Amino acid sequence: MSDSAAPLYAMLRPRSFDEVVGQDSVVKLLNSFIANDYLPSMIFFGPPGSGKTTVARIAAGLVNAKLYHFSAVRESITEVKKTVYKDKESVFTGKQMLFIDEVHRFNKAQQDSFLPMIEDDGVIFIGATTENPSFYINNALLSRARAVKFHAVDQGGIIKVLMKGKEKLAVEIDDDLLDIIAKESSGDVRIALSVLESAFYISDRKRIKRSDIAEFLENPARYDKKDDYHYRLISAFIKSLRGSDPDAALYYLLKMIDGGEYPLFILRRMIIFASEDIGNGDPKALPLAVAALHGFQAVGFPEGRIILGHITTYLATAPKSNASYDALNKATTFYEKNKELEIPHSLINDLSKDPLEKKGGYMYPHDYPDHWVEQRYFPGTDSPEIFYDPGKGSSYETKIKAYWDKIKKTE
Repeated sequence: MSDSAAPLYAMLRPRSFDEVVGQDSVVKLLNSFIANDYLPSMIFFGPPGSGKTTVARIAAGLVNAKLYHFSAVRESITEVKKTVYKDKESVFTGKQMLFIDEVHRFNKAQQDSFLPMIEDDGVIFIGATTENPSFYINNALLSRARAVKFHAVDQGGIIKVLMKGKEKLAVEIDDDLLDIIAKESSGDVRIALSVLESAFYISDRKRIKRSDIAEFLENPARYDKKDDYHYRLISAFIKSLRGSDPDAALYYLLKMIDGGEYPLFILRRMIIFASEDIGNGDPKALPLAVAALHGFQAVGFPEGRIILGHITTYLATAPKSNASYDALNKATTFYEKNKELEIPHSLINDLSKDPLEKKGGYMYPHDYPDHWVEQRYFPGTDSPEIFYDPGKGSSYETKIKAYWDKIKKTE
């Protein structure tokens, strides 16, 4: 491979659907369309490097359409329209496919410009985005373009592509190093091939060593640990939070960060912890944990460490209660054994069409003192089960218990 050659990912770009990895459901869908001589406008959404552009190129070739590739980051709507409509006037132009990368970067008014191209001019429109189309693509465009989800390529798929890259470069590299590159790429084929290619150029071009790829890994120390360190550390971290030890939790937090742990994984585990181990003991814990995740996504490292430390100390020192978690488990066990219990008659809507269904008699709680009135809500006819016991909790749950005792007069 010469230094002047095209990038490795460009040379290995799939030329047919058979070569696309990790998107079996997408390929199956498009093949079924094309087999019926049909290809609708679509919104491809999914993570970077998952093959959205590649699949669009292949589809255009299979339906003999001229492909116009634009990026919402680089080109304006005016440039897009000028190019497409200029070619449409030519007698030599047949089918046209318009591919807009990062389509979510166009605002919703700009996205309206694609509607007449789709409806009046028969242009096959494909927009690609890494965002959820429900939030970033206007409804008019979504109603005319089918949303197609792409997934991050799994590790097996990444390694399959890396093996092709190894053969193309005619270089030796151990399988465990390919595994490391695949993990580091986080499902992005383009990143994986770029790391392999870059490591090739700083190696002796005969064999790629661990030291060659370390240069291009975000956290090389992560791969110098035993395979189970990831699980041992997060377990110690969560147990320290549960045990209300902020100092130990901070130590394990820093060790995870230093070892290259994905910070959003840590934050997601803290969100679960806030609900499972704190629950109604401190109802603010869950929204604060969610806010910490959003805050970290907004600022990233290095300032994001402050957010991680903040939420760690808050969760560690918050009052603990697993009463709501216990209640869910008890309710789940009961439900699995009693799936067909009938709804009490008083809860059945009076507008129900079933003439044989007894209904009525519902008492509206807001019409009564303390906004509560005794009536049956639990399904079936046996004594109602008790799943949730705020009396075993702490802090805020003592307020719940006091309110409960007051309105139900159970003290």
